[in-house]
Amino acid sequence: MNQKGEKKQNLESEDERLAYEKAQSAVQPDDPLAAIKAMRLSQLAVCRLQSEKEMQAMRDQSECGDTEAKEE
Repeated sequence: MNQKGEKKQNLESEDERLAYEKAQSAVQPDDPLAAIKAMRLSQLAVCRLQSEKEMQAMRDQSECGDTEAKEE
């Protein structure tokens, strides 16, 4: 009966350890360089989207100008 109690306790502590490791894997370590990199990548993505919108607006404007010139 003593062995069953020890096995159960070992299983419980193993479950707790696995749960703790899983929880800790989700936590990002305090790495300032990684945080800065993530922030800069986010800024770059926003900048690329804005640039793409501006380029599309210029293309649309030039296409409108081309069609107006052809109509005249």
